[in-house]
Amino acid sequence: MKKMMAVASIAATLIGTQAKCDDRFPFVVSYGGADNATSVAHLIDAPAGKHGFVRVEGGEFVTDAGPIRFNGTNLTGPANFPEHDVADRLAARFARLGVNCVRLHFMDTWYKNFMDTRRQCILDDDSKTQRNLSPAQLDKLDYLIAAFKKRGIYVNMNLHVGRTLDARDGVPKGSPWANKTVGQFYPRCVELQKEYARDLLTHVNKYTGNAYTDEPAVAMIEISNEDRGLVVTRRHMGIKKLAKPFQDELERQWNEWLKKKYPANEVKYANGKAPLLNKFPKASARFRKDFDDFLWDNELAYWKGMRDYIRETLKAKSPVSGTQAAHYSPREIQAQLDYVDAHAYFHHPSGKGRGWIVKNSTNEWVAGGESLVHGLSTLTNLETKSHAPAKPFTVSEYSHPYPSPFTGEGQPLACAYGRTMGWDGVFQYSYNHFPEAFEPEGMPWCIFDALATPSVWVHSPVCAAMMVRGDLRSDRDRKLGEFIWNRDRPGKEYVAVNTKNSKLFVGYADGREITLGDVSLKVGATETGAATISLVSRNATGFGAEGAASILVAASGIAANTGAKIERVSEKLVRLPERGHAPVCAEGIPCEITLPAPPARVKCWALAGDGSRMKEIAPEAVGYGRRARIRLSPACRTLWYEVVVE
Repeated sequence: MKKMMAVASIAATLIGTQAKCDDRFPFVVSYGGADNATSVAHLIDAPAGKHGFVRVEGGEFVTDAGPIRFNGTNLTGPANFPEHDVADRLAARFARLGVNCVRLHFMDTWYKNFMDTRRQCILDDDSKTQRNLSPAQLDKLDYLIAAFKKRGIYVNMNLHVGRTLDARDGVPKGSPWANKTVGQFYPRCVELQKEYARDLLTHVNKYTGNAYTDEPAVAMIEISNEDRGLVVTRRHMGIKKLAKPFQDELERQWNEWLKKKYPANEVKYANGKAPLLNKFPKASARFRKDFDDFLWDNELAYWKGMRDYIRETLKAKSPVSGTQAAHYSPREIQAQLDYVDAHAYFHHPSGKGRGWIVKNSTNEWVAGGESLVHGLSTLTNLETKSHAPAKPFTVSEYSHPYPSPFTGEGQPLACAYGRTMGWDGVFQYSYNHFPEAFEPEGMPWCIFDALATPSVWVHSPVCAAMMVRGDLRSDRDRKLGEFIWNRDRPGKEYVAVNTKNSKLFVGYADGREITLGDVSLKVGATETGAATISLVSRNATGFGAEGAASILVAASGIAANTGAKIERVSEKLVRLPERGHAPVCAEGIPCEITLPAPPARVKCWALAGDGSRMKEIAPEAVGYGRRARIRLSPACRTLWYEVVVE
């Protein structure tokens, strides 16, 4: 009964205040902005590739300067092709926020998800073939990558994502969308994937002077996004669903595999050949094992063959991954490439007719409505099912998708847990899909796009400090005590990070004072009962105990468009019946922060979205005058604060 009352209370809060900005305030992290207290661009070594190519050594990514890790995001589909002036501003914003790698995703087809009409990406506008790249679109992509490189931002190049080859280019009817699965064994598909890789990666970027095979700003290359291989397809009984031309080709390869394994006439089947397993339900145990071994070998041969083509034939110097481990391909197969990648969403949107992805759909859909701190399952599953510790590991898509009231906790939690487990990169999904809308004042229609979500970006600096600067150390056995998961009060859990130069709190304080080394926090009442608080010592000088410090504080809760409505449909799920409109409005977080320096040495300002100083906040003396307490308040109408310790 108490749990039901709590859920009802949260629902009333979300619906009652989401529709207006009265109890919140407009706040967007500026798309411009000076090099002020909100910038951590100095944590990124520019230009990207300054210290040579990213490579794999000792199970991690390194350059000539040592280990390198990535606090990343994604551009999706048409957003990879902005105008030049937009690309420059975007690169500057990413650098200020500590984003040092951008995944260039879903470029290989005309894009329609979340769109009114199909939008051009990298393919030429040619109805007769899907094999030609557009020179005009390539120019935009080239300039974008050059702008990123100048600011110290690497790129993750995706090759195959959404292009569905068909009869125009010699692929039979009946292929799954994007030729998934069949593209791994059907010869014509593989041939044209190699052609696309060659045309893109050997193309010379006129703004950098390098082909992408020889571009040190390319941190990594991904062969095929979310491409379920034969091994996983067999588990899902998917082989029997393949169209006849593809089943026939797979059967031919199966029989060739048997001929190589066994002497002539040792294995006999009807008509002198072995059918696929789905055509032979009474197969022996030996047959089943052989078939499973064949699928494994076939899938592995594809991934290694594509990797070898990219690295050895095309001479690309960047590390190469296949597809996402566990859900799409066995980790043991993916670990035989240069690095391992995975995707994860805490409550991915779902619903009849994919109402979350089809614009103007009337089908209802739901998304997550709970905090991950209760269980951390999404992150622990990545560690136990996808991470192969002997290889670098990235999570190239991660999100707590809007309209979750806890969207802002996603990237900080993933970076904190991931860095503790020795991960090498976490990429928020997604920054943007729409090339004409890179600087909105409200959240866009696509619920994945976080470019205007302030609760995400105010914490990007601490993500950069933990991952890129390495404030948080790898500690798989958790002996160092820097990563804390407190479960003392069921339903009121929290995660915290305590390092010399980074502090993080995510979850439910529930009236407790949270002590993180020489800094303490006391969070007041919030709309959900939870909050995300981060502190970064920008110049790695601590928080005032040992001398001067420049500190960025961020505190966030719910953020949503004006007029948006979030309705709770269960304890774990919410829906968004009205998306609302600009401006995006944010919840202010009441919090007391106590620092290890006397008030006379401490100054604090509430900051505007561009990082400029607004109201000065006078610190209070506590601890016999030896410590300064700063009271953050919703009345300050901001999500971040500058603290200077002299």
